[in-house]
Amino acid sequence: MTPTRQTIFVADNPDGRGNCQSAVLASLLDLPLDQVIDTAGDEVRKQGFWKAIGLWLADRGLKIVQAQPGDDRLKGAYSSGCGPSPRGDFWHAVVCKNGVMVFDPHPSDDGVRSIERHDLIVPMTEVEIRLHKSRCTADKEP
Repeated sequence: MTPTRQTIFVADNPDGRGNCQSAVLASLLDLPLDQVIDTAGDEVRKQGFWKAIGLWLADRGLKIVQAQPGDDRLKGAYSSGCGPSPRGDFWHAVVCKNGVMVFDPHPSDDGVRSIERHDLIVPMTEVEIRLHKSRCTADKEP
């Protein structure tokens, strides 16, 4: 896990979007922020936030498994923790380990008021990878 700060903030964006989820993905995947899906961008919002993230991950052989706080699958694992932001009426994403926040991509380091759910990023099975590739091929056919 490589801590990565977000660069777009809800308070500064006229559309009320930040890129905390992009920063969390970059952190969890040890990637530079510019190599991660732009979760504050129009394309992601048009496609559907979680659908776009799911497809981006699937292109890399990964998927999201949701877990509730206290789930045994969180033990020993990093996850994206999501919950209400202390800075307004919107959700925020942070990096967790063992179900506990270890990094906030926002420079305030305020975290979230509570973690409502976790998203674990895990490898897809071979069958899931083949299905994803066949769907992508079918979508490109005339």
